[in-house]
Amino acid sequence: MEDAENREEFDTGLRKIRHEIKSRLVTHGFFGTVACIDIDSADHGPTGSKIEVAVKGRTVERSFSRQDVEACRLRVGGTVLSAIIAMVDELSR
Repeated sequence: MEDAENREEFDTGLRKIRHEIKSRLVTHGFFGTVACIDIDSADHGPTGSKIEVAVKGRTVERSFSRQDVEACRLRVGGTVLSAIIAMVDELSR
């Protein structure tokens, strides 16, 4: 139970990030897959996440710290939003 409470903000941030990526892909006419892979620590759960986006056989990825992901639980912004825009631009070239 305690582990689920510790992950709630992290998981909410990941959902928001995934939604933001998919929304930005749609505006470019793309449909792709978004994978979130936890970067695990031995003692306190994930320390961050690696986000992989695959579109038309091309893949880009970025890693974010746990603090960056949790900061997106209400709204995606800052360095995460900048990285998402860069990933989508890279895929659209």
